[in-house]
Amino acid sequence: MIEKNQKEIELKNLTQTLVSIGSVVNSEGEKVLADKIFEILSGFEVFKRNPEHLRICPVKDDSLHRYSIIALVKKSDVSNTLLGIGHFDTVGIEDYGDLKPFALDSEELPVQMKKNMADLEVQHDLDDPDYLFGRGTLDMKSGIAIWLTLLHDVSLASSDKNLLVCLVCDEEGNSKGMIDAIPYIQQMKDDFHLDILSAIDTDYTSPQFTGDTRKFLYGGTIGKILVQYLCIGKEAHAGDPYAGIDANQLVSALIEEINMNPTYCDENKLDVTVPPITLTVKDDKQQYSVQTAKTASVAFNVTTLGRSIERWEEMFIKAAQKAMDHVIDKLNKSYREYTGLKGIDYVPLPWKVNVNTFQMDSIVNLSLEVNEDERDFSLRWVKQQYLSYPHPQIVLFLSMPYYPHHTLDTNNPKHRQFISDIQRCALGYTFLPYYPYISDLSFVSRANPMDVSAIRRLIPGYDKLNRIDWPTLDMLDIPMINIGPWGKDAHKFTERVHVPSIYSVYVILFNYLLM
Repeated sequence: MIEKNQKEIELKNLTQTLVSIGSVVNSEGEKVLADKIFEILSGFEVFKRNPEHLRICPVKDDSLHRYSIIALVKKSDVSNTLLGIGHFDTVGIEDYGDLKPFALDSEELPVQMKKNMADLEVQHDLDDPDYLFGRGTLDMKSGIAIWLTLLHDVSLASSDKNLLVCLVCDEEGNSKGMIDAIPYIQQMKDDFHLDILSAIDTDYTSPQFTGDTRKFLYGGTIGKILVQYLCIGKEAHAGDPYAGIDANQLVSALIEEINMNPTYCDENKLDVTVPPITLTVKDDKQQYSVQTAKTASVAFNVTTLGRSIERWEEMFIKAAQKAMDHVIDKLNKSYREYTGLKGIDYVPLPWKVNVNTFQMDSIVNLSLEVNEDERDFSLRWVKQQYLSYPHPQIVLFLSMPYYPHHTLDTNNPKHRQFISDIQRCALGYTFLPYYPYISDLSFVSRANPMDVSAIRRLIPGYDKLNRIDWPTLDMLDIPMINIGPWGKDAHKFTERVHVPSIYSVYVILFNYLLM
């Protein structure tokens, strides 16, 4: 029998310990926390007896020497195995502003926040001892605390399932931790003759609207493509703007057409994604001058449920054509009014902008520079290939990272059994088909081969960037669920987890493992 108060306090304290060690993505803190987690696990009797069951999974070619951790609790003569997943990196803490010194101190942070908090809901939760504030409390060090506790407790219990847990870095960045751990998962599977039946992520869950108190069980995850455009205008002197096309204006029209436009939501009978949103907007001017921008680019975060990459390509080419037509029409309207004011004859401007999908040119062959951002590398590749073209261009391409979408197949008996078993342990939880946030669950099951073929074609320099072991994913092909602690405001300075939900998820998974 699990003692609620004692176990809840244990989970809370472990969460606070993990939160106190900063592990912002793409920082040395990720390795520091990995070292701490490895130290904790190494102290468990089960891994003292079986050190070969605890392994590190280095991120390839990583200047920070980050690594993920894989741990196995193996039962005698048992092959059926649950794969547990969690990430221990976080987003940054700059959003805490003056509270930044307290961002990792879940005891002092609420004291400081109470001094100047206008949000009534946050005020209420600051006074509720069941909420734990701080960066990573919700996303997702409380979920890591659950897996660490389960690895210990399941090792002492009788179970007909093995527990294989993969704790990864870099989820908030490029998912290098999970992607590079995939071969290690396969190696553990082979070494110990494991039959991995299912995967569970303990990433956070949150209300879907104000006042929503439901607790969620997600039977899959949304996918993601990063849609980028390079806009190549025609430079001009700012005193003679009609002699060129401003690349920034082309980018602006793309944003106006695509950003937060529900036309570009993905939907099926089960769910609807959020619309695209811009992640980066930039031009190439390195210093001030009165020359208009020749090149500019924009990247859109696009979430997916089932629409093929090729269909997305068609839609975003049409979006670019629409944006281009809007800019040309607006320029000519502006020029007509301007010539009227000047008292000179109006002649339509000669501008035309070609809209293209990126096509690989065998002549271009760039190498990824040390610490170069993967998106910048793909953008650099496109510029190298298209800047020599004589006419203004809008070039559509994709960039890393790519996340396949997945959901459980209710026509598959194994998937139905998995759902049924979890739901028996998670009474009162609401089942939904897709986890609504990007998740490492994307990398535990087979991707659509047509989509993989399309991203190979559409990502500039794909062969230099791809880390995903697609054949291993095909072999794993595991049904998945996300069930994690419940809280509010992930990726905000008001991030907080509801402590009783940490214990609830722990109990659900403990009972599932002992079924």
